[in-house]
Amino acid sequence: MGRVRILVRDGTIAKEDSSIEVVHGDLRSPNDCSRFTQGLDLILHLAHCNTPVNSDLDQPNDALLNVIPLLNLLRAIETSQTKPHVVYFSSGGAVYGRGTERIPFRELDPCQPLSSYGIQKLAAEHYLRLAAERAHLTCTVLRIGNAYGTLLHHQRMQGLIGVAINQILQKKAVRVFGDVNNIRDYVHLDDICTMVEKVARPKEPFTIVNVGSGLGHSVRDVLQEIQSCVDSPLEIDIVKDSPLGRWLADWVVLDITKAKTEFGWLPVANLRDGIRAMVADCQTQIKSAGALA
Repeated sequence: MGRVRILVRDGTIAKEDSSIEVVHGDLRSPNDCSRFTQGLDLILHLAHCNTPVNSDLDQPNDALLNVIPLLNLLRAIETSQTKPHVVYFSSGGAVYGRGTERIPFRELDPCQPLSSYGIQKLAAEHYLRLAAERAHLTCTVLRIGNAYGTLLHHQRMQGLIGVAINQILQKKAVRVFGDVNNIRDYVHLDDICTMVEKVARPKEPFTIVNVGSGLGHSVRDVLQEIQSCVDSPLEIDIVKDSPLGRWLADWVVLDITKAKTEFGWLPVANLRDGIRAMVADCQTQIKSAGALA
């Protein structure tokens, strides 16, 4: 593995080996962007500060926290003239909008985002396309479905499965924003990582590819699947009378034909096995922690 440089805004991050360089900085700072991009030939962009549920609460500040940092990064890349390959983590769940015909979304389908989050992701895609057309970089945009595979803090407003498992194992209610019958395309982190490996070298200056399972599951189905793995009863706290979740799409499933045919990628994990593995791993951790206490 070559040198890896990670930009961290705050806090600390554990380094796995000496080849990892941790840089403390902020993409809102042009100087930090310039310092970070020097000598890089591959950039994985996962920096985003909101979720579809809360992005509309303060749209001006939301844009300040997400659009301006990306533009700072692109200016630094242009100035450095290193022409890196950027893998941008977009959102297959937020950029497309409503699937009224219940046909899985393809990369060339019209995009009509229903939240500031989706608009910003789509805007980022266009800024990256423009930079690629001007030969400042190459870029692969990954429109990723609903990712799962690790526990998430109960305050998180994104990542249903990781949050729900955490809450259920602690015998706490699971907050649900929107309708429990909303359908999403869930994809495991292991499969996402495999896709990242496949797109780490560009095939063309700019391309967009969906990363999902190609299957839809309702929020209700997901929670019932989690409950089937544990002894605790399932308690759902549906957030009512709130703008949070009101405008969420009721159906989003991704067509992954392009990922299969052009990149030779296939999702390996199915939802049931993925959830069961997460629950089993978490239960083991809880028992180990209790034994050490």
